[in-house]
Amino acid sequence: MEEQWRIATHDPAWRSLFLETGSRLREALGEKALRIDHVGSTTITGLDAKPIIDIQISVLHLDNLPNFQLDIERVGFVFREDNPDQSKRYFREAPGNRRTHVHVRQAGSFSEQMTLLFRDYLREHPLDCLKYAEEKHRLMRLYKEQRSKYVEGKGPVVWEILQKAHLWSQEVGWKPADSDV
Repeated sequence: MEEQWRIATHDPAWRSLFLETGSRLREALGEKALRIDHVGSTTITGLDAKPIIDIQISVLHLDNLPNFQLDIERVGFVFREDNPDQSKRYFREAPGNRRTHVHVRQAGSFSEQMTLLFRDYLREHPLDCLKYAEEKHRLMRLYKEQRSKYVEGKGPVVWEILQKAHLWSQEVGWKPADSDV
C-alpha cells in the first residue's frame, strides 16, 4: 500500500479514483445522497496534497444514520463511530484498501457549504492555492511524526483562506455547482 502520510505532487489520476468510488456510492445510495462531491486538496488541479481521496456526501438528515450507513458500508467503507466531529458522520476505507475518507454532512449545513466553498475558491485563486501548498509542505517537514500537530497547524491558513473565500462568495454570488456524481 502506498505511503499516504506525505505531501505528493498533484496527480490527475485522483479525479478518476474519485469518479470510480463516487459512482459506486451514487449507485448504492441513490436519492438518499443529495450530493456526492470530490472535496479536499486532491480535487484542486496543481495543488500538492496527501494522496487521500476525500468524498463528501450530502444527506437530508444527518441524524438518520441507519438510512445511509449500510449502503456506504456495502461499498467497502467502515463507519468510524469514534469520530469527535458532530457536524458529520465519518467513514474510512476497509483495511487493505486505498485510503479514502467519506464525510457525510447534512445538506445546507455550514460544514457542508464551507467545504465546497473552500474547494471552489482555491480552484479559482492560484496564489492562495500556492500559499496553502507551501504551508502544508512546511508543516509536514515539522510534524511528519505528529499528525495531530500537522492538522492543527493548518488551522490559521485555512481560516485565512476561508475569510477570503467568504468575501469572494459575496462578490460573485457563489453557490455550489451541481453534484460531482
